[in-house]
Amino acid sequence: MDNKGYGNIPCTLFECITFLVRALPIRCVPTFIELLVGAMITQAGFVTEAWLAINPVRSWSAYYKWLQQGKWSWVALGVQMARLMTAFFPQPIWFIIFDDTFIYRSSRKAPDCGIHHQHGNKSNRPKYALGQCWVSMALSISAGMKHAAIPLLSRLMRTTGNSSKLDAAKVLLRVIAPVFAGKQVITLVDSWYMKWPYLQYVLQLGFHTIGQVRRDTALFGIPVFAGRRGRPRIYIWRPV
Repeated sequence: MDNKGYGNIPCTLFECITFLVRALPIRCVPTFIELLVGAMITQAGFVTEAWLAINPVRSWSAYYKWLQQGKWSWVALGVQMARLMTAFFPQPIWFIIFDDTFIYRSSRKAPDCGIHHQHGNKSNRPKYALGQCWVSMALSISAGMKHAAIPLLSRLMRTTGNSSKLDAAKVLLRVIAPVFAGKQVITLVDSWYMKWPYLQYVLQLGFHTIGQVRRDTALFGIPVFAGRRGRPRIYIWRPV
């Protein structure tokens, strides 16, 4: 095997891939490994680029049907990735990062594609563009002076309904929370997520949050119970 260059691949990589495929049906393991290796070779990691980077054994339709109609769970794969990190790379404090990502789309037929505000403020890009908004969750890993953010799960924001980015972050955190039961966890978020609905849920899980509160955010204390509902009456009628 050394003649083909396989001897230069670290054994840890084989162990990690073997650990990940336990969350998938045996039938789809070869297809998953092919696309995984292709995604690691490419820079962007898109499925089309991953397929072009490898010498595929099957046709393009086979990979497309597996991604679109295959009986496997991407949520279970993300949870297995979190278990992999806790097993192979233990940390004294686990940092979970939440952020929203904008992906440009040229077609309105893409799922939940709409006009979104581009927060990157790039000079060569418009402020409002057509694309998809994703809420992503990553896990921070440290080894000495080296740091890396490992993506775990992402959730596409729907253009219909009343769900917000706070709800999406809470859903992702609820899915991954059992993996970090009994561990010290701190979530890292920006000012958009530093609101009470998200913070209350994080505290209920026993986690902590580090983030910057917006300067126009109003802070309210817990209201004191006055004994009866409604504001006090201004005029009091008394019989003469």
